[in-house]
Parts: sequence; C-alpha cells; structure tokens
Amino acid sequence: MGRAKDMMMDRDFGIMHTFDKDKYVCIKHFDDPYLNEYIQENAHEGTCSYCGAMHTNVLDMKSFMQYINERLSQRLCPLDDANLPLASSFYDDEEEEIPGFSRAGVFILPNQAEQYDDVQDVMYNYGLYTSNEQLNEDIESCFNEGFYTQADVFSEDKDKELSYAWDYFSKMVKNKKRYTFFQDPHFLRQEEWKDDVLTEINQICENILVSQLPKGTFIYRGRPNETGVPRTSFEELTAPPSKFAKENRMSATGISMFYGALDDNTPIQEIRNYAPDVVIDLGKFELQRDLVVIDLFKIPKHLSFWMPQHFREYKFLKQFHLEITRPIDKNPSIEYVPTQIFTEYIRFMNNNHIDGIIYRSSLTGERNVVLFYDNETSANVLQLKKVINVKSNVINQPKCFTRFLKSINNIFR
Repeated sequence: MGRAKDMMMDRDFGIMHTFDKDKYVCIKHFDDPYLNEYIQENAHEGTCSYCGAMHTNVLDMKSFMQYINERLSQRLCPLDDANLPLASSFYDDEEEEIPGFSRAGVFILPNQAEQYDDVQDVMYNYGLYTSNEQLNEDIESCFNEGFYTQADVFSEDKDKELSYAWDYFSKMVKNKKRYTFFQDPHFLRQEEWKDDVLTEINQICENILVSQLPKGTFIYRGRPNETGVPRTSFEELTAPPSKFAKENRMSATGISMFYGALDDNTPIQEIRNYAPDVVIDLGKFELQRDLVVIDLFKIPKHLSFWMPQHFREYKFLKQFHLEITRPIDKNPSIEYVPTQIFTEYIRFMNNNHIDGIIYRSSLTGERNVVLFYDNETSANVLQLKKVINVKSNVINQPKCFTRFLKSINNIFR
C-alpha cells in the first residue's frame, strides 16, 4: 500500500505531487496544533532541515506532504475534475450573468464555493504558510499548477447546513409554529436519508459531547432573599416546586429543573445582573452519584481543518453554543423557546439517559449546569453542604467584592 501511494504521488495526480528531497521538519514552524500533533505522533529524533534544531522530534517531508495531500484532496480538486457544468450550456453570450454563479474558465461555479487560483492562498487558508521561506517554497513546490475548487461544489458543508436548519427551526417555533412544528416539511427535511435538525444535533451531542459529572462535584446555586429571613434547608435552596417554576433558558414555565454553576461567583453575578441590591442565599451542593451530561465545554477552543475528526460538527456546535447562551434582555418567553425545546429533546429523546447540560454563562463565561431534577427528585442526587448569606453592600466595591469572594472560597473549602 505504501509503494502504491508513493507511485500515485510521483504522478501529477490531483492537486499535489510527491516531495522528492531528503528533508525533515519539526513542530516549531506551524501554528496549527493539529498539524503539530500529527508531526509529533509520527516523528523520530533528528535534525530539522529548516531551523537546524538538533535532537528534536522531526518528520520527513515526504511523509508530511503525503498526509497533506491525502487530507486536502478530500476537500479540493482541480477545476477540470469537479464535474462542473459548462458555461456554454447556460450563457448565451460573454456578458450574461446568472445570480449566484460565476464563470471559471469554460465552467460555471457557485459563488459560495471554495476556489483558488493561487497556491499561496491555499497555504494561508489551511495553516500551511510559515515564517520560514525555504519551508514555504518546499510546500508550494508540491502543488500542481492550476485552479482548485471544492471537490463537491454543490454540496453544503455540514456546519452551514445545520446552521441554516437551526435558524429556520428557531424562527419557526418563535413566530410561526410552536406545538406542531414537527409537521413542517422544512423541519422534516426533504431528503429521506436526512434526520430533522433536532435529531441530528442530538446525535452529534451524544457522539462527541457526553461527559461524566463525577460524584463529589460541588454545584453552587443562589436564590435572591427579599424577606430578610435566611434560607437554610435543602427544600428552600434546590429547584423550585413546579407551580413556582418560572421560564428559563432551558425550561418553560411550570417545568422545574435545578440550575446551578460549577463556581461560586457565577450565581452571584447572574442574580446581581437583575437584582443588584438584593441579599443572596448561596448554597453549596454536592453530587451524591455520577451524572451523565451533555458538556458544551468539550467543544475545542481551536478548530481546524486538520482536526482528526468532527471538524464540521464542532464548527457548528461552537456557533450553536454561542447562540443558545447569548444574553436575552427582551422577550425571554419567546427567545427561550428554541433552547427549551432542544433541552426537552436531549432529556426525553436521547438513546441514553442524560441527567443535564453544562453550558456557558452569558455573564461570566464559566460553567453553568442545568440538571433534569425538580424540587423533589433533586434530593436523590444532591446534598446541601453549606449556605452563606451574601450581603448587598459589596456589589459596588470591586476590591472588597474580590476579597469577599475569596472568603467564600475559604468558607466552602
């Protein structure tokens, strides 16, 4: 197989050909962590041909460029190999234009399609351009000359397809159909092999975002205190009874869930955001058993084409996470509807039992958690360890507030 691969690379095949010099590269030259990870995983000790580093991990350039070719050829191809329609089939003269399309030689190409007529643009876009001129020349020398475009220009990237579907779904349940959306033909998708957007997002979350919240984890929950009488019991500080459950980001009015945070500052900040002068009863709860959650913090901070897998899924999920956790100042009863439906789908339609969702606080950026347990069932998984009464006179004194939070940490330890 290795010999066959070399023979294919030796030909001007696809967008690249083989690198035929005896050179080695180390990880100092690339900014992309996934390219560096590939080099590290396949490296041996040697000397880098480009920076002169000795006794370091290096990979021979022939193997490195074979990998680059294999990955890029899944995404890009020469214009002649893209199965594009001929311009002459659609245009009557040279001046004619079709909205959404442009000419590419004798072909027509969708405007949104990825396309390049300069190798350096490909290198820049895919993180292959470095600060080392010789390395850049060697990488560029492997590309065949010509015009490159997407291998399948008429297929939507998965992240974009899911974004369009989620956007349509959100607008529909907010402003058109809230209880019969499942009958909408656009929600169901026209293609028989494609699931609806909720099922698809649920499957992606189940495949790559499931995590364990271990027994012994501390979760902090705050309640505004307007009576002057401190709350001290589990029943007073856990999720509210259903008849008192208000609408929230992940649950509708009347549906009780346990909302908390994995740090003690976030509940205070979130309550202060709408009640700056109120006293806060802050409870520290401890998990009594392991829980299975969808953890949106498992989405990598750095996304790259060179990720081993799930690049498009993560790209969608990153934007999705930002969308469902953005601050909502107006019409929460409408704006929360899509995330409430999504949460119910995760809760009741998942193939495996899911206990909750970890998501980003729109105020602090820290980990919030919603557990699918109400006023009564939360006692099966949580135990109240401590309660502290947070006074309001610290809110306008940043230094004092910082010292106060440190004191809370000391008390809770």
